[in-house]
Amino acid sequence: MRLILVRHGRTEANVMQALDTAFPGNPLDEVGLGQADGLPDRLDKAGLLQGLGSLWVSPILRARQTIAPIEAATGLSATVDSGLREVLAADLEMNTDARSVACYVDTTRAWMAGRPACRIPGSPEDGHDTLQRFDEAVGRICEQAARAGDSAALLVSHGTALRLWTSLRAAAGGSVDPLWVADRPMHNTGITVVDGDPGGGWSLTSWDDGAWDQAPS
Repeated sequence: MRLILVRHGRTEANVMQALDTAFPGNPLDEVGLGQADGLPDRLDKAGLLQGLGSLWVSPILRARQTIAPIEAATGLSATVDSGLREVLAADLEMNTDARSVACYVDTTRAWMAGRPACRIPGSPEDGHDTLQRFDEAVGRICEQAARAGDSAALLVSHGTALRLWTSLRAAAGGSVDPLWVADRPMHNTGITVVDGDPGGGWSLTSWDDGAWDQAPS
C-alpha cells in the first residue's frame, strides 16, 4: 500500500515560529491558502492521485483547510482522525522564545534518536505515546483500505509528527538514516511518499518533494 503524507500549508504561527499545536490552531494565511490550492495539480503531475482511495486529516484547522482543495478535486471526503495531530507543545504552547523552541525541537529529536521517554513540559504524551497514536491512525487507514481494496491513501498532518513517524517507521526500510529525516523538516505542503503496510513495515520512497528520492532499480 502507498501512503502519501502531506504537511499543512503555512500559517501566521509558522511565520512567527510559534509552537502552535492546540485545537483549533491558527488558520492558513494567504500564502498557505495558495499552497493548498496548488496541491491537487502538484499531486496530479506527480501521478499521486491515481489509485487514491481515501483521504485522512488531522482535526486541526490548518490541516482541514489544506485538504479541502484535494477533496474538491477528487470527490473524496476526508476522514478526521485525532491520531494525526501534531506533537503537543503543552506548557510551551504558542511560545516563540528560543528556549521554548529549543526544548520542543530537542525533545522531539531525542525521540527520533531512540530516546522516547523524554517529555515536553506539561505534556500528557511522551515519544512512545505520540508514536503509538500515529501508528494507530495509520492502522485505521490501512484497515479501511484493505476492506475497500484501495492501493493508496493520502493524509494531511503536521511537520514534527510526520518527521517522527517517518524517521522511526519508514526511513530504515528505504535505506535512509532516520536522523537524516529528523534533521530535515518538511516544507509547508511538502509531499512525502511511503510504501508498505503495518505488518511488513514501511519503506520511504520520497521525502519532502524529492529532497530524497529512492533511486529506481
